[in-house]
Amino acid sequence: MAKIMVVEDDEQLNEVLCYNLQKAGYQVTPIVDGEVAVKELAQDAPDLLLLDIMLPSRSGWEVCEFISQQTHLSDLPVVIFTAKSSREDFDRARAFPNFSGYFVKPYATGDVMRHVAKLLERSAET
Repeated sequence: MAKIMVVEDDEQLNEVLCYNLQKAGYQVTPIVDGEVAVKELAQDAPDLLLLDIMLPSRSGWEVCEFISQQTHLSDLPVVIFTAKSSREDFDRARAFPNFSGYFVKPYATGDVMRHVAKLLERSAET
């Protein structure tokens, strides 16, 4: 069972994502704060990280910087979620070595679920 960490401070969005991921058979860790995400990532690496950019305590960008400094997280795929649809944010996300997807809010949950399934399928093949 793949482990997915959902880091999203909008509790309703977090609940919807976690519900759908659990229903699909994934083990899910919901987190609403960037600092808590960093502490969890330091202890236990999930198979996939779904990461909002605008978070309390530490931004998603700061979480990405932390991941970049951790050798045990070098293969962690990260899917970015943001309310900002600027080209600058997209380019910044794409420059992150662990970048594995980008969704602008509001997004279709079904699209996220299909993307997650594809990413985890690819990871299982390697």
